[in-house]
Amino acid sequence: MPHTSATSARPAGAALRRLRRLTRTATVTAVATLALAVASLAAPHAALAEGADNRDAFRNLGSADQQDWMGKVGAATPLTAMSIPGTHETLALHGGSSAQTQQDFGDSAATLTAQLDRGIRAVDIRVRIINDKFVIHHGTYYQNANFDDVLTKARAFLSAHRGETLLMRLRAECDGSIGSCSDDHPTASHTALFDAYVKQYAGLFYNNGKRSDPPTLGQARGKIVLSVFNADNGGSYGLNGFSDHTEDTWNATDAPAKWSLVSKNLAAAGSAPANQTFVTYTSASRAPFNLVPSEYAGGYSVLRGKDLVWVDGVNVRLMNHLNNDTANRRLGIVMMDYPGWALVHNIIARNRYYEARNTSPAIWLVKSDKTYVDSKYGRCMTRGPQFDSSGQGGVVQQRACQSNPPSSHQWQAAYPSTFDSQGYYWIKAANGQCLTVPWNNGTPPSAGMELFWWPCETRWISDNQMWNIMPTNLANQSAFRFINKWTNLCLMVDPATASQSGGKVVLGNCPA
Repeated sequence: MPHTSATSARPAGAALRRLRRLTRTATVTAVATLALAVASLAAPHAALAEGADNRDAFRNLGSADQQDWMGKVGAATPLTAMSIPGTHETLALHGGSSAQTQQDFGDSAATLTAQLDRGIRAVDIRVRIINDKFVIHHGTYYQNANFDDVLTKARAFLSAHRGETLLMRLRAECDGSIGSCSDDHPTASHTALFDAYVKQYAGLFYNNGKRSDPPTLGQARGKIVLSVFNADNGGSYGLNGFSDHTEDTWNATDAPAKWSLVSKNLAAAGSAPANQTFVTYTSASRAPFNLVPSEYAGGYSVLRGKDLVWVDGVNVRLMNHLNNDTANRRLGIVMMDYPGWALVHNIIARNRYYEARNTSPAIWLVKSDKTYVDSKYGRCMTRGPQFDSSGQGGVVQQRACQSNPPSSHQWQAAYPSTFDSQGYYWIKAANGQCLTVPWNNGTPPSAGMELFWWPCETRWISDNQMWNIMPTNLANQSAFRFINKWTNLCLMVDPATASQSGGKVVLGNCPA
């Protein structure tokens, strides 16, 4: 691998050789306070393989073993930054193959409970008004459930699993057109009826369903979050920005065409700022005269010449994509027809970077005063003594944090502007120089190597100055791991010198 020239990035002295060129991965940005901004979380691990074939991806939600997966995720995690499995037309069980979209676990919203137990956390509820009550419909077909069933089942689940939340899209299903239904002479609007349900089920809806910015998981726990209300005057309800990045082409020509749209939106979710909501519907239908929902999801055969050829559905294509995606990026909210357990498990697993962890010398709190504080020992990373009178570089150390930190205690993540850093960041000291891994004669150093501050290489990407910033949660507060691109090791306080003023800051093995 090429490296920077000896004249551009090496201090004098045999012990101080360094600098290295870089390659790939994506990150979560941080400027000043390192707030979450970019969600292309490229993991330094293998893909999270789940499932082997169509039986694991289609019409098979598996065992009820995912009741508490959100409870492991840190409370400070924004819902927008998460990967959340959901179902399209959540309770569409009746009306034949043209109308059914989900595996049937029973009426009166028993299917909702089954989905929640198996990890689904985003639902799509379609309602018709009869006798000034919401009943569940898909088009003209009544789905043997009403909105009270939905809310009763959701409340029971959230009461039993307090670490969870449920995102709900609510849609007025009937518009009176051909093939649709008509509301039965309502005396109140959809929004007025919804408000009555909110009052009846007091405390169940986050912010009473009214318009707000997307909450953190901690704010939403134990509640239904109304994400969008598709009804007259529904714009004053739901979450700001929820529909800004949505793929919902319901009439794609065939499964390959739908998959092309799905994969494009998932890729966009993986590289966009984490405060942007992405919603991807994997569902489609051209019923009753062409492909039905189960065929888009599960696959179908077509006659090509004299041969009957199998066409994979969207679900197995998604499963294979997730299993082969070594970056394990954020997916956003994925709304599926007939999901299999492998899809749900793989989407859930994308949130492991947000799971709350114990303190570690390799997990850092980033404060508003630009100090980087090690979570294990509470020590601040500092710019230590320079190598010589030129001021071109020095050692990185740790010292006790100060209430009014000097500039030598301050650092900031910065995105290079003179080259494509492929999602990696500099960590810059207040004097403008970069956190650097020693060159080590061109061999990536092992854990324990002491780190330097050194002039930033601005002409090209240098692996030993590039850091992947990974969000981590510690007891409901945001924290970060800083993973060096060249070595795949983490920035950490040296445990052996942690009690010493001027102790070492080194490379170390990243916490699991």
